[in-house]
Amino acid sequence: MKLKFSIAWDVLAGMLTWFLVFALTLYLSWPHDRLWSLWPWIVTLFLLNGACFYCVTRSDERSGVLPRFELICYILQLLFALALNWILPFDYLAILSIIWVSVLPYLLPMRTAVFITVAVLGLWYGVDSYIEQRAMWITALLFSSFHFFALLMKNQARSEQQARQELQQTHQQLLATQDLLMMASQQQERTRIARDLHDVLGHHLTALTINLQVAGHLTQGEAKTKVDQCHQIAKLLLSDVREAVSALREQQQFSIYQALEKLLRAVPGVKVQWDCPQDVELADVKVAQQLLLIVQEALTNTLRHSQATEFYLAVKPQHGFLQLTIYDNGKVSPDWKAGNGLTGMQERVASCAGTLVWQVKDNHFCLQVTLPSGVQQ
Repeated sequence: MKLKFSIAWDVLAGMLTWFLVFALTLYLSWPHDRLWSLWPWIVTLFLLNGACFYCVTRSDERSGVLPRFELICYILQLLFALALNWILPFDYLAILSIIWVSVLPYLLPMRTAVFITVAVLGLWYGVDSYIEQRAMWITALLFSSFHFFALLMKNQARSEQQARQELQQTHQQLLATQDLLMMASQQQERTRIARDLHDVLGHHLTALTINLQVAGHLTQGEAKTKVDQCHQIAKLLLSDVREAVSALREQQQFSIYQALEKLLRAVPGVKVQWDCPQDVELADVKVAQQLLLIVQEALTNTLRHSQATEFYLAVKPQHGFLQLTIYDNGKVSPDWKAGNGLTGMQERVASCAGTLVWQVKDNHFCLQVTLPSGVQQ
């Protein structure tokens, strides 16, 4: 619903609608002496209503329960709209409640949002009808249709936004996996080249060296000198081949930094802060794959359950192991229980002979994972 460092189009439309209702109310109140005396109250209530709407929608969109300050602003926004409707004789002020209702699909399940909308409409037009002592069925039905239209459209927009976010996360995961597969393919190709050099070229050079050594014993004079020179060159070449094979076999580590960069780039809905040395490597493609899946699962849990706005990851090499520290700034529910996500993480870590420990610290969930790197330090 919101865009970072800017106001999203739907929020801008809500603010513009609020301003037009505000301006129209001031214009229509001008000729009436009774309403003119209420101008300080009218202006104050409108400004407070608009300010509350801005406070609720100013930050990056997060589904679920609002923080306490934003929740208070959201409730006050409705109360200010109700107050304006009850002191002013203008039916179109129900537009303010439409603006309020349009935020509900981002906070609650659709059924709960519909129930709350019905309750608000009943309160709005029930009290209005009592104050004005007249039936308001037609007006109530007309504006109720607008309320439910806004509710359904926002719910659809929310669903599409969630689908786009999930698609983006899947795309980033695929990019990270593709990068990992490419590195694994390069590792296999280096292994094949090293094996061929050792088995074919190394074997032939060894045979050539032995034959030249024998030939050196069977020749005399200048010919022996040339044969000895060839023998030394063959030995040097064999040594170079062995060094090249060793170098190829030593370059079989995976850059975990490169894979994490693809996975954590521009994650929607949460700010990611991560720290990983660029020279951190893993020797086993299986461990690298499980590491990526663990980070992905932790990120998914943050987005779905913790209501966090920031996600933190630290990767630290330590004595042949990689230590991952993962946490966020979300809140842990008092009745929290480990689910399938954490169980899956435990299974992945166990398959790599690693360890996984979690704890709740300062009401924040913290995860520590240790995996063998397979790289001598």
